[in-house]
Amino acid sequence: MPTPAELPRFKESAAVILIRGVGETLETFWVERSDSVSYMPGFQAFLGGKVNPEDLELEVEGAEDGPERVMRACAIREAFEEAGVLLSRAGSTDRKTLTEARRNLLDGEATFPVLARLHGWRFAAADLAFAGRWQTPPFASQRFETVFFAARVPEGQEASVRVGELASGEWVRPHDALARWMQGERTFAAPILYAMIALAEVATGQAESKGDGVTLEQIADRLAVGPERAGVPTRRIELKWGVVLHPMKTRPLPPATHTNAYLVGEKEMALIDPGSGDPAEIDALMHVIEALEEDGRKLKLILLTHHHEDHTAGVNALLARRRVQVAGHAELSKHVKLDLSLKDGDWIPLAPGRNDWTLRALYTPGHTRDHLCYLHPRTKSLFTGDLIPGGAGTVIIDPPDGDMAEYLFSLERLMSEPVETLFPGHGSPQGGAMRRIAALIAHRREREAKVATALSEKAEALAELVPRAYADTPRELWPYAERSLLAHLLKLEAEKRAVREGESWRRADPSA
Repeated sequence: MPTPAELPRFKESAAVILIRGVGETLETFWVERSDSVSYMPGFQAFLGGKVNPEDLELEVEGAEDGPERVMRACAIREAFEEAGVLLSRAGSTDRKTLTEARRNLLDGEATFPVLARLHGWRFAAADLAFAGRWQTPPFASQRFETVFFAARVPEGQEASVRVGELASGEWVRPHDALARWMQGERTFAAPILYAMIALAEVATGQAESKGDGVTLEQIADRLAVGPERAGVPTRRIELKWGVVLHPMKTRPLPPATHTNAYLVGEKEMALIDPGSGDPAEIDALMHVIEALEEDGRKLKLILLTHHHEDHTAGVNALLARRRVQVAGHAELSKHVKLDLSLKDGDWIPLAPGRNDWTLRALYTPGHTRDHLCYLHPRTKSLFTGDLIPGGAGTVIIDPPDGDMAEYLFSLERLMSEPVETLFPGHGSPQGGAMRRIAALIAHRREREAKVATALSEKAEALAELVPRAYADTPRELWPYAERSLLAHLLKLEAEKRAVREGESWRRADPSA
């Protein structure tokens, strides 16, 4: 397990919720993150990003020197950088000037503070109202503490994104954004969800009162209680409507510290991979289940992706509290008592709500012989267990239960499935599924080539081969890498490209 010093640290960032209009015409500007970015690809977000050193240089009138000024400076810069919106009260702000200045910024020809001085831009703290502070939850591979601000787009300015880190941007009415989310058309984290709920309430209230007397500060005050509302009656992470993620503290391989349990469905729910049997963790999971039951969602069954303890340890404790069936691959019955054995292609019906919630089992061996993924075809969501990790990491393939050839085959078969969003057992969910799967396949092929190159005519032990085959891997991870190295060698042996001599390995003689 990692020490506290090794746990992911929070990175400081700022975001700005741009709004325009009042009442029924109230809209906010949101963006879709590109499939190519490492953090939450394919998710909806607001404008924002990490604090840069140059943010320390930007003057913001009325802001206390220190974090308050820096966070506002970051939000101001990000709004201009990502959407071309300048939250300035003075200076040259005509369209031609802003277009050229933004090009200079994006092309790295000038920093934002330099451009501000050049064009006489002046910024005021009052134009950005504090709208809440959010921290990414513990399952995330990257953790941010983000300060949100609300701002009205200046009259005459238009927001537009430059395709790159962002795939698109648009103005959206909050009710429409929530409707798309409930249809499974959009995926976003809690800050966006609770901001949209707050803005929808503001829009409805303004419409009823014809928009009188609602200030930016009042809107921001409603937005700012989002983190508190997200925890009542219990912390609820619902990235897609009907898909609730609950991270449980477990003992997976580092750097992971949690296993993601998922509650899927509207009227009936499947619980995927309750990985902890710790009483406190079970209590926390039950609080979520009970809160969802109060909303009319009933737990129907437990689905398991594979037998590893950090995915199954909570099963018996949950069965003591809820009489439900347990399902998984037939091979899993050697480790966990099953009520239902599932095979590739089996459908798992859940009672429909607003939408269909039928899941399909996909047999995906490689990490283990009993590994299943669960696909929700309507929303193109895949619950991956340990087949695909969140973030940029890879999976350890540990023979004899792990098999590299089967693992690659399992990844490759997913390329023909309707998958857009990945919900992994560890780390952050993400969109851009096809790109992620293709990258994992490419990584394994590249590693295989390095393993083949590391072999010589002389038979060598695994410990001698690891430094060459995994030279790009931190030394402290070599004991884990040695297991995947063995999996690669067994695959090469089956292909007659490597020869085993006792516990050592050498290159196969091509003439043999």
